[in-house]
Amino acid sequence: MRHEVPLSKDADEGLPRVVRRNPTKLVKKLCVNCLTPLEKGSELGGWLVPQDYYCSNCGYKGYVYLEDRRGEDADQGRGREETAAGPRRP
Repeated sequence: MRHEVPLSKDADEGLPRVVRRNPTKLVKKLCVNCLTPLEKGSELGGWLVPQDYYCSNCGYKGYVYLEDRRGEDADQGRGREETAAGPRRP
């Protein structure tokens, strides 16, 4: 017998924790200090060494960035109920 746990009203609960990225779709990378778009720091980054980023607004230089995924949230808003409830069964 299978018991299903009811979904809570918490905004994060019930949503997938792991997100698979589409490698062909570019996501805007934002500075962790001032939220302005970042520029790539080194041309060798991502191939020989980890990609570093530079912020021309505040001078941040590092490997950590935030992704602007607001456009994806609007696109996936319709399917969110199905994701929270799990896969549909016939």
